[in-house]
Formats: sequence, C-alpha cells, structure tokens
Amino acid sequence: MLKVVELSGVSFTVHDLRRTFATTAESLDLPAYALKRLLNHKMTNDVTAGYIMRDVERLRTPMQRIADHLNCQMANTPEVEEIN
Repeated sequence: MLKVVELSGVSFTVHDLRRTFATTAESLDLPAYALKRLLNHKMTNDVTAGYIMRDVERLRTPMQRIADHLNCQMANTPEVEEIN
C-alpha cells in the first residue's frame, strides 16, 4: 500500500478502500445482504437475515462485478501505471 501511495501521491487508508468497495457495490445495485457478507458485517439484529441460506459461492458474482467495475474505472484513468 505504501508503494501505491508513493507512486500516486494520494494518501488513503484501508478503511477508505472498504468505503470505496461498499460505495461501488451500492452503485451497481448489488443486494444489501450480499454487500454485508462481502464486508463481513454481522447480521445479528436482522430477523430476515436469519432465514437466508449462506452460500459463499453466491458471493462470487457480486464480487466479480465490483472488481470488473473498478478495473474499468482504472483503465479509463490516463495516468494509471502498473505497480509491481
């Protein structure tokens, strides 16, 4: 992460990355329960969540949509360079 900050000149935290991830998921109209699972948020106070069968494989598609969207956004940025 320090190398990315150094090369980009943009300071950010891990929490900023989580916030960007969540905002991207919401902008793609992903289901709230999928987003909660992807962020590893507990659903203890949500009665409905107790009835939902949890299958990790069902999170693969929402996760891929988020990754594809972020990759597309980065590809449209003219100053993106590969970081090794």
